[in-house]
Amino acid sequence: MTLNRIFKVFGVMVVLIIIIIIVLHMVDINGRPQRVAFMLNIPSIPKSMRVIDCSSSLIPTDIVIICAIEIDPQEFPHLLKGYEFTKSAINGTSHTQISEKVGKEFPVAFQYIAKPKDFKHGGQVTVFTDTYMKRALIDYYKE
Repeated sequence: MTLNRIFKVFGVMVVLIIIIIIVLHMVDINGRPQRVAFMLNIPSIPKSMRVIDCSSSLIPTDIVIICAIEIDPQEFPHLLKGYEFTKSAINGTSHTQISEKVGKEFPVAFQYIAKPKDFKHGGQVTVFTDTYMKRALIDYYKE
């Protein structure tokens, strides 16, 4: 094989890898609303909700997903219908409440915690929100 041919094959492989990465990224972005619905145990998300960013950790025995969202405050209560949440006032920011920084940082005023009974080995779903219930960070942890 000539050196010129090797460069052409290598170039085609690089282009294919870039295309695959772009397609996987688009699939991830398009699947985020369904992921948030799964995390909150609701059939669908409210129309005004926009997923800003999501992150997940690969831990063999656990599921850890974190998503930052924006929503019309009037529709925020719909997010809490899937589990029985306990509300408490807190201080800090979305980046200081959990170890991973997801989405743009915002001040948090409340946290909602649910410990679902169907998480047989433990875990919880936590929703951190600002004062106006417009921005939220959802932390899904299942052992």
